[in-house]
Amino acid sequence: MNDLRNSHAAAPAAAARAARAGYSAQLVREPRVAPQGLLHRADGAERRLAWDEIWFAVAAEIGEPEGVRAIVFDLVVGRDERGFLALRLDAEAGPFAEEVARAIQAFVPRSRCGPSIKSLASDGVPSQWFADLESFEEATAIAVARSRG
Repeated sequence: MNDLRNSHAAAPAAAARAARAGYSAQLVREPRVAPQGLLHRADGAERRLAWDEIWFAVAAEIGEPEGVRAIVFDLVVGRDERGFLALRLDAEAGPFAEEVARAIQAFVPRSRCGPSIKSLASDGVPSQWFADLESFEEATAIAVARSRG
């Protein structure tokens, strides 16, 4: 089960480049899971991303097989003239990453979650891996575009 890599492989190279050009992610600081959404710090204040504000959620393990690896969540929350906008959460593999995945699975409709969320929530490992963030972003942009019609 490799939800985004399969969609990436099926896309022509030109579509992948266009999708990458239209995607930006902002890292969230001090994230915490709450029933009403993902709490985080921005501009010195606590903010809340409500679960129903998430257009599409995906997680992947990012990094080289023999190097440092992290679980990265991209929570796509909108689109502007430049492309898709995502809030990004980095986590080490383990309890917190699993907690985030379980919350997303519980509160975000299945149609707006990549299968990697389910695998991380149930097995503790996302069903996809990318060597770098650029590949992850390209695949995510394509998956989001397809999910939104």
